[in-house]
Amino acid sequence: MTTPSDDRTDLEAQARDWLVRLTSGRATTVDAQDFKRWCGRSPLHAQVMAEATRLWDATRPAAEAVAQRMRAAELTPRGSVAAIAHPGRRYFLGAALAAGVAAFVVVRPPARLWPALSDMTADYSTATGEQRQVVLADSVVVEMNTQTSFNLARGAEGEPAALDLLAGEAQVLLNAARTAPFTLTVGGGKLVAAAGSRFNVRATGPEVCVTCLAGSVELDYGGRVLVAAASQQINYGQRRAELARAPDLSTVNAWRDRVLVFNDTPLSAVVEEINRYRPGRLIVTNAELGRRKVQARLRLEQLARIETLIGASYGAKVTTLPAGIVLLG
Repeated sequence: MTTPSDDRTDLEAQARDWLVRLTSGRATTVDAQDFKRWCGRSPLHAQVMAEATRLWDATRPAAEAVAQRMRAAELTPRGSVAAIAHPGRRYFLGAALAAGVAAFVVVRPPARLWPALSDMTADYSTATGEQRQVVLADSVVVEMNTQTSFNLARGAEGEPAALDLLAGEAQVLLNAARTAPFTLTVGGGKLVAAAGSRFNVRATGPEVCVTCLAGSVELDYGGRVLVAAASQQINYGQRRAELARAPDLSTVNAWRDRVLVFNDTPLSAVVEEINRYRPGRLIVTNAELGRRKVQARLRLEQLARIETLIGASYGAKVTTLPAGIVLLG
């Protein structure tokens, strides 16, 4: 005979399985109906699902940070800034994960849930929907977008700190009076920017996108070196790197004005981006709907009820479920 604690443990495992299925990109209408019935089986079912979803949203940046560092370790050469041992909270987390102390480990988010260890993974981080500005001591301003985390790696005595972006999106502004170049590591690459430079870096998927807005940014990735001047963009990851002209600087900068801009973007990609800014989760369950192209300019304040707008604009069926999950089919 199972005890109440055993029952709850089993329900927590089932809730994690449901989140994995619903966020896999392969969820069907049948899955949605089964999930709705599962949540309605008892108040405890609904409560456990709500708790699991809150944990998912609260710790997603931390798990993405762990995944980013694990991917970066495959490509980072010994002796680089990212490879320098940095004892402290992050060392403890790495040891805990390696030892199996954590209940769940994410390699490719969002494959599984993970424990709430986000506070231990980064020197600076932002929650879902949060944006903040960090001013470093050596004439560096870092503007952080939602679900972003980074660490500071101290060099030798007298050398400026390097920034290690774990996941998310940030814009870095360097004072023109700065005497030393600035180093940032992300996704297995090392970026070096001169004084007076300004650049935007986004690491929310398997590739990193770096847009130079002023000055210049040099990338060293897997032994290949690329230099982006103002209005140029570097995309790299999965052992390739490309330099091109930035398509639209106003779109790159829009998040700093709390605006999202979509130009002929599939609705499935739009929803994934929106999910970074709002609690709960929107899930497109209709493949044809997900392929519909979107041309929109949305303020972050509009995202709280964005499912209503999507339903009215694209004829999508909107199903609201417990734990802030909304199905669009």
